Amino acid sequence: MSVTARLRTALVGARTMVKHNRPLRGALFLGQNVVHGCLARPAGSGPAAPAASGPGVTPRYELAAMIRVKDEARFLPEWLAHHVALGVEHVVVYDNASRDGTREAIEPFVAEGLVTYVHWPAVPVSPGSHLDFLARFGPTCRWAAFLDADEFVVEAEPGALRAALDAARDRPALALNERYFGSAGHETIPAGLVTERFDRASAEITDHVKVIAQPAAVARYRNPHNFYYRRGRLARTPDGRRVFGSFVTPAAEPSLVIHHYVYRSREDYERKARPSHGYATAVGARERARRLERAEAEFHRHNDVTVTVPEAARRATADLLRRLGYPEELYRHGRPVTSRRPATTRDPGP
Repeated sequence: MSVTARLRTALVGARTMVKHNRPLRGALFLGQNVVHGCLARPAGSGPAAPAASGPGVTPRYELAAMIRVKDEARFLPEWLAHHVALGVEHVVVYDNASRDGTREAIEPFVAEGLVTYVHWPAVPVSPGSHLDFLARFGPTCRWAAFLDADEFVVEAEPGALRAALDAARDRPALALNERYFGSAGHETIPAGLVTERFDRASAEITDHVKVIAQPAAVARYRNPHNFYYRRGRLARTPDGRRVFGSFVTPAAEPSLVIHHYVYRSREDYERKARPSHGYATAVGARERARRLERAEAEFHRHNDVTVTVPEAARRATADLLRRLGYPEELYRHGRPVTSRRPATTRDPGP
C-alpha cells in the first residue's frame, strides 16, 4: 500500500472515530467554532454584502429561507406554501439544473414576490449556494432557515415558531431536531399533500438537526446542518440546549420538529437513485448504487407510528395552493391509501 493510500485510510479511520465519539466530536466542533468565530470579519463587511447590511439597519425580512433543489417540481409548491403559511416571508430557491420544469412550477410564488429563483448548476451545490445566499441575501433577513425540499418545519402549537425565534434573538441560530418519515405503503407518488399522505414515521425523533440561523452571526459554513458562528457562540434548541455540531438530544415534547420525508413512495425513491437523475452533491453520486440496492429495505423503514401534521397547517397550505391556481391533485385526494405495514402504535406527534 502506498504512503498516500495509508494516509487516506488513517484519515478515514480518524474521522470515523470522531464521528462516533460524542464528547470528542463536541470538543472538536467547539474548538473549530471558536477559531472561525474569532477570525471572522465583521458582519456585512464581505465584498458582496449590500450597503444596507450595516449595524442598526432593519432587515427587509424577519424570516426567510434558502432551499437547494433538483427535480422537485412535484413537491416544491407544497413545501413553499407550507412554510409561507408558517411565517416565512421569502424563499430563495437554488435550482441545481433541474429538468422537470421546476422553474415553471414555482412561477406563481415568484409572481407574488414570495420566491427568488436562482439557477445554480454547480456540483456539488454546497457550500457554494450557501455562501452565495449569505453574501447576497443574508443581509436582507434577520433569520434564515436552511432546509431541503423533503424537510418541513412543524409546530406543536400555532405560533410556536415565532415564539421560539423571539426568545432566541440573542442567539446565533435555532436548531430543530428531525423526525424521519417512511413510505406509508405508497408504491407510486400519491395525489394530495405530502404532509397528509405520508403519515408514518420512526418511533423516535432523531438527534440530527437543521438550523434557522441569523446570517449576521454566521462566521463560516460547516455543512448543510449547521454553521460556525461569530465569537464562538453556539446554536441552541428551542428549550435552550447548546448544539455542538449537527447533533443534540431531542426534548421529550419539542415545540418544533422538522418532518423529514425521506421516502416519498417507491417511485420517487427509485427516480432519485437513477443515474439519469444526476446529483446535487458528490456524496449522492457515490451512494447511487447503495440506494438502489436498499430500495426494498428502505420502503419498510420509518413506518413505526402514525404522526400527523396539524389539520390547520395542512388546510392553510391547501388554501394557498388553491389561491395561486395550482391543480387540485397537489392538495386534494380521495380515500387515503392504507399502509402495507400499519403502524403498531399511535403517536399524536407535533
